[in-house]
Amino acid sequence: MRRHPDSNHLTNAPARCVPFTAPWSGTVFRSASVRYANRDDFLTGVGAKAAGARWNPPASFATVYTSLSPDTATAEALAHHRHFHLPVENALPRVLAAVQVVLQRVLDLTDAKARKALRVSRETLLTEDWRGANAGGDEALTQAIGRLFWEGECEGLLVPSAADSNGITLIIFPGNLTPPDSYLLIVNRGHLPPLPAT
Repeated sequence: MRRHPDSNHLTNAPARCVPFTAPWSGTVFRSASVRYANRDDFLTGVGAKAAGARWNPPASFATVYTSLSPDTATAEALAHHRHFHLPVENALPRVLAAVQVVLQRVLDLTDAKARKALRVSRETLLTEDWRGANAGGDEALTQAIGRLFWEGECEGLLVPSAADSNGITLIIFPGNLTPPDSYLLIVNRGHLPPLPAT
């Protein structure tokens, strides 16, 4: 996959955005397909690593997509089917769970000042056709941003939801977490089944 043409321009972005990177903690929500809805796979991010999504290129790095409300998590989970005008029922069933999150280095791109430091508009973050870029063999701008902050060891990005106009999503890079100070904990984890035997 060809890297986004603005990648070199964005190389210094993590350094410019340090003032907007801070600890973050709270409860988020994640909707997962039945395939990954077990206590061992739910927060690995391997599905997004393989397929890619708005904030990480395909075949790249583990990324966990969560939302600050269950409604936003559901809207995000159905966004693919809605984008391609597929029956929503084909996206179901899914499993929705809450996750307690404690992170040390999160960039808040819902903050206009942070976006200004990054030199990107809110509209661009929300409307970029990342699927079209990937179909043409190109990395999308949002994916380039995610990759650069992942490379810069950022633990997560708070971003406006493209599927819910009032929603916020928290993009988490689990490989960058620094336990015990940073962690993800599924609420009622024991209610999820274990990893299926192979």
